[in-house]
Amino acid sequence: MNIAPNIQAGLDCSSAKTAWDSLVSGYAQADPIAQNLTHARLHAKRFIEGGTETLPGHIAELQRLREACRGLGVTVMDSQFAGRIMLSMPTPSWDPVISTLGRVLDPKSIISHLSTKWSCHQGPTSSDKDGNIVFQTSGKSHLKCNNCGRTGHFKAKMLGEGRWTRGSVP
Repeated sequence: MNIAPNIQAGLDCSSAKTAWDSLVSGYAQADPIAQNLTHARLHAKRFIEGGTETLPGHIAELQRLREACRGLGVTVMDSQFAGRIMLSMPTPSWDPVISTLGRVLDPKSIISHLSTKWSCHQGPTSSDKDGNIVFQTSGKSHLKCNNCGRTGHFKAKMLGEGRWTRGSVP
C-alpha cells in the first residue's frame, strides 16, 4: 500500500507503519520521571513466599513492567531481564533452583525452569503446607502414601508391596 507523501508534516509515508512510527517518534516523548519510576518498579519487584501472588503471577507482572519500560523508551535487554527475574526470587529457599541455572541469560529459559520447579512443588502437598513456599523444612510425617496408606513417604518411593527405592525407607 502506498500513501501519498505528506510534505507539510515532513513524514515518510511510504507505508502506514512508517508514517505511524514517524508520528510516534515525533510526538511521544516519554517523561523522564515516568521512565525512572517504571524502571524502579521493575527492579523493586520481589516474589514473596507465603503471599497472595503465585509464581506465574509474579513472572507476568515482571513481563508487564518490562513492556511498560519499553513503551516509555527504556530498553531492558534480555540479559538484564534474566538477572532481574533471578534476583526477584526469595532467598534462601529459591537459591538451590537459581544456582542450577548457571550462566543462563535467556529469560524464556529461566522462566521455563522456574515454572517447572514451581509446578513440581505444587504437586502432592498436605493441607497445612503453604503452596507458595517451594522448599519447606518440615519433616515428612505429614505425607501419606496412596499405595500403602502409611505416612512419611509417597507411592513413587515404593517399588512394590513392602519394597523401597534406595534411601527412601520411612
